Amino acid sequence: MSKTFDLSLTERSRLEQVEGIIFDIQRYSVHDGPGLRTNVFFKGCPLHCGWCANPESQSMQPELVLSEVNCISCGQFETPCPICWAEQGESGWSREQLEEFDERTAICPTGAIHWIGERRTAGDIMREVRRDAPFYAEGGGLTLTGGEVTMQPDLAEALLRLAQAEGISTAMETCGHTRWPVLERLLPYLDHILYDLKQVDTETHRKFTGLGNELILDNLRWLVAAKAPLTIRVPLIPGLNASAEPMRAIAGFVRDLGDSRLSIHLLPYHTLGQSKYKALGRTYPWAEHDRLMTDEVNTLARLVESYGLMVKVGG
Repeated sequence: MSKTFDLSLTERSRLEQVEGIIFDIQRYSVHDGPGLRTNVFFKGCPLHCGWCANPESQSMQPELVLSEVNCISCGQFETPCPICWAEQGESGWSREQLEEFDERTAICPTGAIHWIGERRTAGDIMREVRRDAPFYAEGGGLTLTGGEVTMQPDLAEALLRLAQAEGISTAMETCGHTRWPVLERLLPYLDHILYDLKQVDTETHRKFTGLGNELILDNLRWLVAAKAPLTIRVPLIPGLNASAEPMRAIAGFVRDLGDSRLSIHLLPYHTLGQSKYKALGRTYPWAEHDRLMTDEVNTLARLVESYGLMVKVGG
């Protein structure tokens, strides 16, 4: 049962007008918190993980996307969109190319070429979330994800407070790389925090995500001390942590936090986001790595369990 916070009409109106940039609202999700969830995807992330399943979330700004499978070569343009798209260089689009593609987005008959990411108000987003309210009876609710939610704390707080004022359970997925006052600000309005922990070694973390993990580990310690409603999620990434030594380090770190309530969800690496890189005109950085076999995942799960921790495979 979600905590409920009453709002005055004035405060509700103020919160509904808060704006931010999102790139998707996914309904009927069962992987990002208990029950049936409505996921709101925030744009912008401080990390740039090579295996990221949502590369369109990394930049704060709207981006052009081309879905070739939806392109019907409509004949409206001298050069078909996929051919132009393949001409993008490492430095990205020129201003002239962007202007041309922007014109194409307005008249593309299938939406194959379009902008991803839009500025929306919290009130507008909540109108979509409320559509799923009849399905939240079994513990479901709203999950904020991304990208990194804490990069837009005003929108995050507005959505969480509006949801809880209506008795809708709230959850947030975070990579943990943010200032503690931001997490502290959102904590009262959260029923669940899904906290990603990818590596304990800071130099390895920096090499593969672009940033060290000092803030991430410190924030996790603070959240445990605050008795936050935490679930730690470890994406099992070959080439990063899907082997015995890094998993021992992660399990040991979590055990030493000293909170018997903590559980670890192991999320096996997948390549479902690979097509998104091509749609963005990028090369998928993790292409040389294969998906993990079931036996490999189970072996790592048993290793983590040997540290006295509760383990679940999957979100």
